[in-house]
Amino acid sequence: METILVTGSNGFLGEEVINSLCDGYNVLALDKNDQVFFSSNANITKLKNNINELSKLEDIFQNRKIDIVIHCAAEILDAEDSNEVWKTNYHGTKNLLDLSEKYDVKKFIFTSTFSIFEKSYISSIDENELPSAIVDYGKSKYAAENLILRHSYNNDVVIFRCPVIIGKKRLDKLCLLFEMVHKNISLWLIGSGMNKIHFIYSSDLISAIKLSMRLRGKHLFNIGSDNVKSLNVVFQKLIDHAKSNTKIRKIPQLFGIFCINLAFLLKIVSLGPYHQRMLVSNLVLNTDRIKKKLNWAPKYSNEDMLMECYDHYISTIGQAKDVSSSKKIPNLKILKILRFLDKFI
Repeated sequence: METILVTGSNGFLGEEVINSLCDGYNVLALDKNDQVFFSSNANITKLKNNINELSKLEDIFQNRKIDIVIHCAAEILDAEDSNEVWKTNYHGTKNLLDLSEKYDVKKFIFTSTFSIFEKSYISSIDENELPSAIVDYGKSKYAAENLILRHSYNNDVVIFRCPVIIGKKRLDKLCLLFEMVHKNISLWLIGSGMNKIHFIYSSDLISAIKLSMRLRGKHLFNIGSDNVKSLNVVFQKLIDHAKSNTKIRKIPQLFGIFCINLAFLLKIVSLGPYHQRMLVSNLVLNTDRIKKKLNWAPKYSNEDMLMECYDHYISTIGQAKDVSSSKKIPNLKILKILRFLDKFI
């Protein structure tokens, strides 16, 4: 049985990757924090270690024969310390890659991000598009991509450039949307709401990861859902599915950005400058390459995944939630303000 090292195992994607692989592989679940409880502990070894600590990391490679590395760990977009962002996202990746070369790991799989793009695009973005990243998160992830593709590590490499990853346990941003729909609070879109933002469902991403296991060579793939519709259409489908009385309302772009930025500075919402730019941009990836090379296709549209996650969220209200960064309930103070505003509309 092959051994797979999954980094960032405490994050929602790392956890789902491990749960999907543990029946067919020996899985090393690596995270800098105390480990979560996986759906099955069969074939899973939990390891607490920071990928920035090279000597301790080498002990893992030296003492275990690792066949595949799936690198999901990253310092998140909302991190305030740019040094930590680069230390983890670039230098931590280099540590893993250097050790993968030294100990002859057969394959290195890296989950990157479309956060390397921070402007609005008229057409879909292919893999050759130059980055427009402003924040260190996007810059560091693009630098890591280039490091991997140009490194002397000569075994197989697959990089998945992911849009917004949606999953049932990812509550850091979805919770606010779902609470507004559940409680019939107006949903305010900045500008016309006709812009399109690409999503990928975690199960679709994992199916692509599995298909890539036997792919030879070095590859960079955009990945995402099909037939991306405008935010206005996607959110209305969610509202209709939930049988909610929530109304979609529009706010002029400049004033809307000002309001969100003010709420961010007052720590009422966790939507920083990057998210503010994304909310008014067109960001859709061209996925022709991965479909052709891997014979892969997504099962979920943007609206399908939101509806499924909403149903799961409603069914688990009142249950204990995970406290890792992407799975914890965000600040919901803004809901009181929005509900108050609804009284005057």
